[in-house]
Amino acid sequence: MDIRQLECFVSVAEELHFRKAGERLGLSQSALSERISALEHELGARLFFRTTRQVSLTQAGAEFVQDAKKILSDIEKSVSNVRHTAESDLRHIRVSGVDEAISMLLPRMLLAFRETDPNVHIQVLEISSSEQHSQELIGHRTDVAFVRMPQKDEFITSELLHRQPVVVVLADTNPLSSATTLSASDIADQPIVGYPKHARPILHEALWSEFRQIGAQPNIVCEIIDKSTLLQFVAHGLGIALVPGWVRNIALPGVTFVPFEPCDNQIELYVAFRKSGNSDTVDRFVEVVRATAD
Repeated sequence: MDIRQLECFVSVAEELHFRKAGERLGLSQSALSERISALEHELGARLFFRTTRQVSLTQAGAEFVQDAKKILSDIEKSVSNVRHTAESDLRHIRVSGVDEAISMLLPRMLLAFRETDPNVHIQVLEISSSEQHSQELIGHRTDVAFVRMPQKDEFITSELLHRQPVVVVLADTNPLSSATTLSASDIADQPIVGYPKHARPILHEALWSEFRQIGAQPNIVCEIIDKSTLLQFVAHGLGIALVPGWVRNIALPGVTFVPFEPCDNQIELYVAFRKSGNSDTVDRFVEVVRATAD
């Protein structure tokens, strides 16, 4: 049974005339009759009484026509909903990103984008895991993602936006706050506010790799994910911490930033998106991201 058979059946039921129903559907009378016969055979019941002068519904046909109309109506509504959603998605972008992108870069990018597309709705999601960003992109739950690591996937591509250094943040009252630069040896005896490896793997490794170089372990007094909270801890003298250079922009009074050297670990930021299947709106947004990042 297919949709066309149901359309043929409903047309004949409403017209009670094969020629008129055929004209309505753009089918010959013989082709229409064959479709009705095939439907009756599949259902195992006669739907019409047919004579040379008259066509009428059987009891089974009279009951089935209501169901057939409902099925066709539901299909029409479903198709309309899909088309409406598809059209809406063309004016809708879902953006996810790590903290720096959401708080520092995205506002500027959105302002630039709205100059050309003021009616586009932007949904912003803050996600810390690059792996989760990949799954959200593949699953079409986000359209553009700002991530710390390049995305290597057959469905996703990513482009480097910028690199920035790792710095040490200290309370102004800490004697080391006047240093020009600081190394792992300089902070070996300092209490350190660190990061959980699963949540901040790059910063976690930046700290531990430098301490491995000097054969020591950092004195981690606590681990924090959120950088605003971390700055509060540092400002109150609970420890020092390593942070990306951009954190200077959200610094509290009472803290100082000192370059951490030598440190091979740099914090990178990438924009990631699907290789194909994006709307023109998403493509235009990516272009704005490239231009704004430059």
